[in-house]
Amino acid sequence: MRVVGGLLLLTSCCAFGQGTVARPEFEVADIKLNKTGDNNGSGTILPSGQFRAVNIPIKELIKFAYNVRDENIIGAPAWIDSERYDVVGKAAPVGVEEIFWRSTNVVQVMHISYNWDETFRQMAQTLLADRFKLVVHQEERPLNVYALVIARGGEKLKQAADSGRPDCTRSVVPVIEAEAVCRNMTIANLAQALQVLAPGYANRNVVDLTGLKDTYDFTITWVGRDVSDQEGGLTIPDALEKQLGIKMEGRRMPVSVIIVDHIERPSEN
Repeated sequence: MRVVGGLLLLTSCCAFGQGTVARPEFEVADIKLNKTGDNNGSGTILPSGQFRAVNIPIKELIKFAYNVRDENIIGAPAWIDSERYDVVGKAAPVGVEEIFWRSTNVVQVMHISYNWDETFRQMAQTLLADRFKLVVHQEERPLNVYALVIARGGEKLKQAADSGRPDCTRSVVPVIEAEAVCRNMTIANLAQALQVLAPGYANRNVVDLTGLKDTYDFTITWVGRDVSDQEGGLTIPDALEKQLGIKMEGRRMPVSVIIVDHIERPSEN
């Protein structure tokens, strides 16, 4: 199981979704309102190149398209959270399966992959612009973030053994302890990964301010927020500092956000 990460905000002189350069788009795209009332849903890119989002809130599709968190989307109407859609798009084969969204993170084993082909994000932007009439623009606004900095005593990182694709595998002993084994990761990758690996701790944007540019292999072991209060064990901030020599600090700083200027419910196929 894979969850896509990374950060790419595509800008133009005026607004997202506008401009004269031809944008990547799905060969075929179907959109239907999901009326099941079910809370379970997922967003998957299949090896065949099919983009398949089942029972997905459109806010999650916007988050995927522009790779932002909830707090980075401003001015959107409430229905992008409350209404769910089935979205299927067809593109060229990619050879691997990626899961970019699911309605729960309660899973025993999670894989996170980075630096994949950003074309699917751009195709999702085109789909949103064409079918939902989405128009957004980018601004910088001060937000509460977690900053990753080098801890006192220096970093404790091991250079990556090869130049393969960055990824992490998180294994969980229910309620007690989690372990993430990561390979070929930059600290910028780690900043993004923490928001998926440990959302209870990294519940806001995580920003890499270490200045480290190399790739590393490392393992992090921690316990859940509730468990750490009752049973002891390392929290994510403690684990990062003791195991990697990286400190996680709360700060307020300018962060790129997208402002929703216009969006409409789509007409079905």
